[in-house]
Amino acid sequence: MRESVELIIRGVHLLAAVVWFGGILFSTFVAMPILQRNLPPQNLLAIHNRFRVLIRLMIHVLLTTGAMVFFIVAWNNGFFTGSGDGNFGTYMLTFVAKLAAFGGMALCWGLYSSLYRRHLEATPPDDKTYHDPSPYIKVWRGLLLISGLIVFALALLL
Repeated sequence: MRESVELIIRGVHLLAAVVWFGGILFSTFVAMPILQRNLPPQNLLAIHNRFRVLIRLMIHVLLTTGAMVFFIVAWNNGFFTGSGDGNFGTYMLTFVAKLAAFGGMALCWGLYSSLYRRHLEATPPDDKTYHDPSPYIKVWRGLLLISGLIVFALALLL
């Protein structure tokens, strides 16, 4: 029973990670560039706001299930009883690095999302021409994707 609960928690964690990072990659490289050329800014803003709600939910799910997975690994390695082996220290350092990279990724996403939303709100509603976002928005988008790859690499180490 304990193993099945652990697998369900890890599965939910993995699914939330795929939805979050995969959604960011899809919307950044596929959906928004295509939609920017065909839809007015009001519709883009509505799509962006719907996506923000889903991303916020996934961040909360990731933090909750990540804490559960950490607790399960600590419990299985005897951290709470003092009977653990030396590998848990390495796991803990990697976990803390992954958590810091995740925090950086969430920060970059928040800044990118807010700046992009402001860009869409500032565009006149009757304007049909494409307006390229400022370089600052592109920098945060790039940092978001780089930090996401770092999180993914650290997750592979765990």
